[in-house]
Amino acid sequence: MSHLLRSLVILFLIGTLLNSGCTSPVSHEDAAANITAGPPAPSGYAVTLSQPDSRSDLIRVDSDVYNVGEVVEFTVTNTGLIPLECSNTPPDFRVIFQTGSGHWATRMGPEVSVKGNLSLLQKGESTSTYRFVTGGWDPGRYRIVSDCGVERDILVRALPVPTPAVSLCPVTNVTNMTPWLKVDPIPDQHAARAFTITGTTSLPAGQELNYTIFSIQPGTANTTYAREGSFSTFVEEGTCGTNRWSAMGEIQATGEFFIGILDTGRHVSAIRRFTVLP
Repeated sequence: MSHLLRSLVILFLIGTLLNSGCTSPVSHEDAAANITAGPPAPSGYAVTLSQPDSRSDLIRVDSDVYNVGEVVEFTVTNTGLIPLECSNTPPDFRVIFQTGSGHWATRMGPEVSVKGNLSLLQKGESTSTYRFVTGGWDPGRYRIVSDCGVERDILVRALPVPTPAVSLCPVTNVTNMTPWLKVDPIPDQHAARAFTITGTTSLPAGQELNYTIFSIQPGTANTTYAREGSFSTFVEEGTCGTNRWSAMGEIQATGEFFIGILDTGRHVSAIRRFTVLP
């Protein structure tokens, strides 16, 4: 990588990374069959994600991050000064997801919000409690869309894969160890096919990372994005102080691309080049 290209990539990483996800849709009827009246399984990670807007806080959840198979439980509470107008009586909701190309598609509920008898959620009032199960869902970023005009993002992550017992870790001096991120070697990929990129890090399990996939045209400073925006993933527990992370991607074009990843504080970063074939 030339000095100019390396400088452009570093500047790109510093200034652009934001948030991520991928799934396949099911019908609203299938999702409704999974709704349970029993107590929800607690979310494994009490983490807050960046949200579409300030009104997202009107959707109350225990956490923004859930393991696949956990129950999402929420209410809509009007903490504003004026009533919320809802499209149905009682208010309903749907769930959409972020595809590999960055677009949003329907996971459960109608493609377009169906209006029925309008209702008002007065100041201080809450809806009844809604629950849905994420069993069988693909990991990724989802958005709860309420009939009352408010939305909230959640992240569904894969369950950790149990690892066999390993021998004791070697003794290392971690007092002065600088945090690091690494990207595993990436084999050639194929256009229009989803793929996963992995890596290691010394950052703690549960920490959010931001990544993006892009291409810089040879001999220019023009940047081509493989996806619309940047996306999020989380550090997973590893062994001997070396934790792991994974990122999903899908590229429609061919050529040479890069993945850039860094922590939310933008102190630790890594980049690797790979090829996309037809």
